[in-house]
Amino acid sequence: MHVTQLITPLFRLDEPLTSPFLALAAALLVPLLLQKVEGKLVRAGAVLLGLGVFYGAYWLVALNPQAHLWLERLNSPLFGAYLVVILPALFLPKAGRWRLFLLWPALLVLLAMLAVFDMYSAVPEGREGFYWFLVPAPYLICGVVSLLVLVQPLLGLGRFRFVVKLTCALVLIYGGFALRQNYDDYTAMLKRRPTARQDIMNLSETSPVLQSDRNMLHLPSAPCRFSADGGYVQGCNMELFQRVMQVNAGAVERRETDAVGALNVAVAALALFTALCFLSSRWFCGWVCPLSSLGSVLDWVRRRMRLPHLKPARPVKLAYLLSGIGVGTVGMAMARAFPHLDEQGRFAGCKIPVYPFCKVCPSQQMCPVAAHGPSNYSGLPTWEWGWGYFRVATIVLLGLFAFSFVVGRRLWCRFCPMGMISGIFNRGGMLRLTKDAGKCNSCGVCKEVCPMDIDVVHAEMENPDVSSYDCVLCLKCVEKCPKDGCLSLEYGGVRVTRSQFEK
Repeated sequence: MHVTQLITPLFRLDEPLTSPFLALAAALLVPLLLQKVEGKLVRAGAVLLGLGVFYGAYWLVALNPQAHLWLERLNSPLFGAYLVVILPALFLPKAGRWRLFLLWPALLVLLAMLAVFDMYSAVPEGREGFYWFLVPAPYLICGVVSLLVLVQPLLGLGRFRFVVKLTCALVLIYGGFALRQNYDDYTAMLKRRPTARQDIMNLSETSPVLQSDRNMLHLPSAPCRFSADGGYVQGCNMELFQRVMQVNAGAVERRETDAVGALNVAVAALALFTALCFLSSRWFCGWVCPLSSLGSVLDWVRRRMRLPHLKPARPVKLAYLLSGIGVGTVGMAMARAFPHLDEQGRFAGCKIPVYPFCKVCPSQQMCPVAAHGPSNYSGLPTWEWGWGYFRVATIVLLGLFAFSFVVGRRLWCRFCPMGMISGIFNRGGMLRLTKDAGKCNSCGVCKEVCPMDIDVVHAEMENPDVSSYDCVLCLKCVEKCPKDGCLSLEYGGVRVTRSQFEK
């Protein structure tokens, strides 16, 4: 029996374990039980009962073919990893039987490694060789998350954040070619590589590992599908919103199959994205985003040169915000013109690429270079594209990105439209930054270390919830606060970590 036959059936896109509905239900129910219900056995019984009810309802609804299709569109193995690894790691007490629980993520890491050997054993005879890591998505996602859970107790908050950012950057930037699902997927990826660039953007060479005609996964941060061979996930939320804008409304009204199918997949992806944002708020910006990880290199250079960082005044912050909204709006407006392009790819005489915002986004310029070196740089668009808009905007935004990280830490994140969208969930989502004002001595450390120059954590003395729209949840304020228990991160009302003074 192959090891991939153990877990893969549970993580198929038609399984309840990969459903965002189950993830949302568990995320809301488990913290409530921990706070309101006495007794471990009663809690465990309530969770099992709820799980059984959900599974029964899921399969009952799935008896309808159309409902089953929609459930499949909404599911993702990412939610399976969230349920079986992340939630237990967040809520189980870090004492007593915690070491016993760690056997579970250790087993998942082992299974992920064995799955690679399984995939290599399936390589056709006579074609043996090195194909990087051939591993199905459920094993890769669960394995990576489990590995991070295992190393977390060994590291301080700052070092753990660095490990998470490095791991996510490697997966999202290099995963398109180094983490294909099997041998056939790897060889298909090689065939898609272009022999010559015919345009400023070639979609035929960018097929994400999790590519599916029925299901798309977009992260709240900036993983670029135009990185190495399509990246690992579909892309960022701005690519998703451009897809929504590109749907041909007239064709949908005429019930044309392709247009209706594109709309259904986009709506399902929006629902999946919304669930992910509710579960994570803007945490992806502080811990996962590969674009901010690349920018952190520039920030590191500035710090090594002992140069001071800029603390932007309110007008500068507002200018960045409005500029980001403006560039995002222009990209969305151009994407809306996509159904009306002529044979030359023009609308009203203006030549427009497939994803207009992606063309000017620094991710589409930097991630391919980071993955395959300078030779993979796509080059600047010619003046005919958007009457020169894309050429100028690409140069300006690359310069703005470099300037923002060199002189102002995360100043770029105030411009980023991707972060603006997920920041909406910083209030009302599962994650919450809290403060015990009675323990605060107004030292100002939290304000000094905050890369987003947020003042509310330092200034607030009445409301315990100090979450803010701009916060990227990097938790540097929690890490550096000198007062035990003054600052905390809560998930669903349950404290996950708190400030601890290192003597």
